[in-house]
Amino acid sequence: MLKNYLLMASKVYWRRKMFTAINLMCIVLTLVVLLVVTAVMEHSFAPSGVDVNRDRIVQVDRYLKFGKTSVMMSGLGYKLVDQYLKPIQSAEKISAVTRSFPVAVYQDQRVEKLSMVFTDSVFWEIYQYQLKEGRFFSREDVDQGRFNIILNTVIAQRLYGDQPAIGKKLNVRGYQYEVTGVVDDGRGRGGEAKMWAPLTTMSSGLYSESLMGDFRAVLMAKSASEVSTLKKEISERGKGIKDTDPVKWPNSLLIANTQFDSFARGFSNDIRLEDSGAEQVFTSIVVLMFLFMLLPALNLVNLNLGRMMERSAEIGVRKAFGASRFELVTQFLAENIVLSLIACLISFVVTEGFLMWVNQVGLIPDIKLGINLSVFGYGVLITIIFGIVSGVIPAWRMAKLDPVFALKGNA
Repeated sequence: MLKNYLLMASKVYWRRKMFTAINLMCIVLTLVVLLVVTAVMEHSFAPSGVDVNRDRIVQVDRYLKFGKTSVMMSGLGYKLVDQYLKPIQSAEKISAVTRSFPVAVYQDQRVEKLSMVFTDSVFWEIYQYQLKEGRFFSREDVDQGRFNIILNTVIAQRLYGDQPAIGKKLNVRGYQYEVTGVVDDGRGRGGEAKMWAPLTTMSSGLYSESLMGDFRAVLMAKSASEVSTLKKEISERGKGIKDTDPVKWPNSLLIANTQFDSFARGFSNDIRLEDSGAEQVFTSIVVLMFLFMLLPALNLVNLNLGRMMERSAEIGVRKAFGASRFELVTQFLAENIVLSLIACLISFVVTEGFLMWVNQVGLIPDIKLGINLSVFGYGVLITIIFGIVSGVIPAWRMAKLDPVFALKGNA
C-alpha cells in the first residue's frame, strides 16, 4: 500500500511542476531557518566535544548573602568551594575554576594579549579536551604548586608556530611557567587564546581564605537523572554557609545552573531567584518555532487544496469502489509527507552549506556549527510535523466529498 502511495505521489507532483516547485521552495526556506536554530541550540546545550558531560554538569558561579536591608553578590572564594561544595555526596567530580584573567605575554619582541584560567586537576577529568602535545597537570602538580601551564592550540600557534611548545618557558605576571601541554578546545583558529595553570600558582595566597572571590565550582552529577538532586543539595549547602559577620549577613544562597539554566536566566528580571525559569523558556522556544512553521504551513494549505481539487474525479472513483475516509486521508498525508521529506533533504544540503559559510567567516565567534545525527533527527521530526500540519486539512476536506459530486468534478 505504501509503495502505491509513493508511486502515486511521484506522478501527481510530476504532473504539476509549478505547484511542486512552489511547495518545495516554501518548505525548504522554512526548514532551513528551523534547522539553523536547531543546530545552534544543539551546539550550545547538548553534550558534545569538550562538553561531552554537559548533561551532567552543574555550575555554581554566584554567592549571595542577605542582610536586613541589603544584598551582596559575588563569585565564589576557594574556601567556599573547598569547605561547602566539595563534601557534596551526590557529585561524582568537583572542580574549582577561576574566571579568565587578561594577561600579557612577551614573546619574540612582541606582546600577546591572552586569557589565563586557574584550576585544579579534576577540571581535565570533567571536560574532555583533546591533548595535542604533552600532558595535563596532575593533582601532585597542583598540591606542590608547580608552575606548569597548558595552552590551547590558538596560543601555541601564535607563540611558537609549527615548533613544539612543550618545555618552553612563559613569563606571566612575573612568574616563570613551563608549558607542559597543548590542547584543542574545539574552537578553531578564531577561538579565544586561553591557557590554564594550577590554582596554587595564583599570585595571592589569600585566595583560599575568603568565601568570596573569582572562582566558580563545576560539579558533575553521577548521571543526568541526578542533576536535579545535585542542584537541591547545592541549594541546601548554600543556606548553611556561615559568614564572617553572621549578624550583618544572616542568610546566604548559592545559584546552581546547568548550561540551559544560565541561558534561561538571561530572560529573568531577577537573577537571584533559585528557579531559573528554564522550563518556561524551553516551552516558549518550542511554541515560537511551531508558530514560525505554522505560517508557511497555512499558506501551503491553500496550494494543497487547489491541487487536490483537480483530483476530485479520482477521489469519486475511489470512494465508489469502497475506499474509506481514513484511507483517503492517509493517502493524501503520505503524499504531502513525501514531498516534505524531499524538501528536507534539500534543506540539509542548503543548511550545511550555510553553516560552513558561518564557520568560515566567523559570524558566530568561537562556535563550529554543523549537522550531526541529533540535528538530522530533529530535522526529520520537524519535517514530518510540517507535512502533517500543512496536509491534514486539505486531506480531510477532500476525503469528505460525496462520491456523486466528486465524479462530476464538483467540490
